[in-house]
Amino acid sequence: MNIKLGNCRVVRADDMNLAVEQYKLVPQSKNPKLRHEGEKYRWTHVGWYQNLHQALKKIVDCELNESGASDVSQIMQKISDLHEEIEKLEPIKV
Repeated sequence: MNIKLGNCRVVRADDMNLAVEQYKLVPQSKNPKLRHEGEKYRWTHVGWYQNLHQALKKIVDCELNESGASDVSQIMQKISDLHEEIEKLEPIKV
């Protein structure tokens, strides 16, 4: 299973758990031998969740934190946009 929503995704880690990962900018290292050219992104682990509902709730939280919304109306609009995206997801075949 691989469900992508915004810059986050849910992946099946094992039979009992789901992992949430987020696509983030890798910061430059202070060690000159480990520095990279330009901007580098990679999938970083956010957390483990027992069911899809918990995993999607965490993704909504991550997206809200990164949205930069400054007032309640912007936050509510972002939440409704995310819920619309979740509803558009195709059913998962088991």
